[in-house]
Amino acid sequence: MAELPPLLPRSPHGGPTSEPFDGLDFSVNTNPYGPNPHLLRAARRADHAHYPDPTYRAVRERLAAGHGVTPDEVALAVGASDLLHRLVRAFLPAGGSLLSVHAPFGELARAAALARARVEVVAGAPAVLPPRVRLVYVGHPHNPSGHALGAAELRALAERCLFSGALLIVDEAYAPFTGAPPPPRHPGVVRVLSPGKAHGLVGVRPAYALAAPQVVARLDNLAPAWHLPAGTAAVLAALPEAATFLTRTLPRVARDARALAAALAPLGPVEHHGTPYLTLTVGNAARGAAALLARGVRVRDCTSYGFPDRLRVATRRPEENGRLVDALLEVQEECCG
Repeated sequence: MAELPPLLPRSPHGGPTSEPFDGLDFSVNTNPYGPNPHLLRAARRADHAHYPDPTYRAVRERLAAGHGVTPDEVALAVGASDLLHRLVRAFLPAGGSLLSVHAPFGELARAAALARARVEVVAGAPAVLPPRVRLVYVGHPHNPSGHALGAAELRALAERCLFSGALLIVDEAYAPFTGAPPPPRHPGVVRVLSPGKAHGLVGVRPAYALAAPQVVARLDNLAPAWHLPAGTAAVLAALPEAATFLTRTLPRVARDARALAAALAPLGPVEHHGTPYLTLTVGNAARGAAALLARGVRVRDCTSYGFPDRLRVATRRPEENGRLVDALLEVQEECCG
């Protein structure tokens, strides 16, 4: 009998846990001025009483038109995690390698482990791909560091992947916040988009990928029938008319994040590159996160990303950011006073 996938613990993430929490949550990267009312109406007005079109053709057509591609280049999903797991199942054989520029999103690393594949982490775009690499992952920008490759670097990396028989996954979850240039339309590139973050609607889990038709066909092959709930499909279909909300709110998010980075700078080294999140070096991230949680403030311990001395903080509204700074001052005085 074929060997079954290993039983693995869940990847650590920010956001809710099984423990009750009614404080301020700075561990989730989402637009604090959301949810986008246009998309929220679309989700509420969706036809939840009937099965949707199993091909979701109308949704694909609307997204394709917005990106200037064909519907056959659009794969739909409930969350980017679903797409990443399917990409591994479709393109990463047991014994193969996933190469990640900086630490990968936890769900992608877990998917690779389930497939009994290796994960290799590098600090920058490689000039040559190591043997047996079949997937290359780039956060655009990366979470939690905020680093992003330039357009020329992405195109050059896509060419290397195509030459080596690998696919380049470009995760654009936070690109709307930074205005990062879109990756090239390229047969070696899979663009993974999860617009719920920028629109402040993460609970609906809208996500899609843009890729060559043969890649999309393999992703669709691994999706069950009616894999998109009606509300999620409706939100994706409404995205092309939802940009006004981003124009209005994302500059505010950027301003608030800059102000938060400046307020935290006296407390320790801050790394911030225009994303809605930043990292603060505190010495012991696990201990710092626990001390803040005891004060009703949740942040993201970056140990799982390879930064055991850093906390990741996502901006909220200014008055809430002020409470975070006050809590960190209390923790610092308690530890060092």
